[in-house]
Amino acid sequence: MSEPVIRMSGIKKSYKMGDTTLTVLKGISLTVNEGEFLAILGPSGSGKSTLMNMIGCMDSFDEGEYYLSGQPVHTMNDNKLTDIRNEYIGFIFQKYHLISKYTILRNVMMPLLIRGEDAAEAEVRARERLIQLGMGERMDHKPTELSGGQQQRAAIARALVGNPKLLLADEPTGALDSATGKEVLKLFGELNEKGHTIVMITHDLNVAKSAGRIVRIVDGELFEDA
Repeated sequence: MSEPVIRMSGIKKSYKMGDTTLTVLKGISLTVNEGEFLAILGPSGSGKSTLMNMIGCMDSFDEGEYYLSGQPVHTMNDNKLTDIRNEYIGFIFQKYHLISKYTILRNVMMPLLIRGEDAAEAEVRARERLIQLGMGERMDHKPTELSGGQQQRAAIARALVGNPKLLLADEPTGALDSATGKEVLKLFGELNEKGHTIVMITHDLNVAKSAGRIVRIVDGELFEDA
């Protein structure tokens, strides 16, 4: 078998709050294999956002080991973590995080330009992804000229353009109406069928059910759904 995309063991994270210590993650262990679609389900305050930050290499942890496609995240400094985030992870956020002054095409090109790739090649790849996601006629528009669903499709194109090992989605339907949210979840299913590994963070069981596997986080501990 190939190396898991995510292999975490014994991940602990605490925060100092005055004279007290708040333990948010209590020895998390998680394995996600290539091609899986996993939902991490939990209410506010459960630790799911902290876990997402760990998976996305956006925050450090106190104890444990984390291998991302075989790369030892737990040994990396900030510069290396920045490189890993850009190369290995495609982020999809609830609020899209598109840059309003740029066209959709330029927004999708950005991860490749940050890597230092050739602008002409980056444009070709960005156009291909936008066309793939049904945004071919909207790529020269700016984010404020698009609907919420179109902005999320653009954000997914941006996440995909660098061919990441992992798509990490944080409440990806949270800012969408019900019908548009269902369209985005259907798109995730199609991407997963094509082999993309997806981890989706959500508080909504109905959203989580679109994934092939669900784990629940409760008070900083993980529990696998049957």
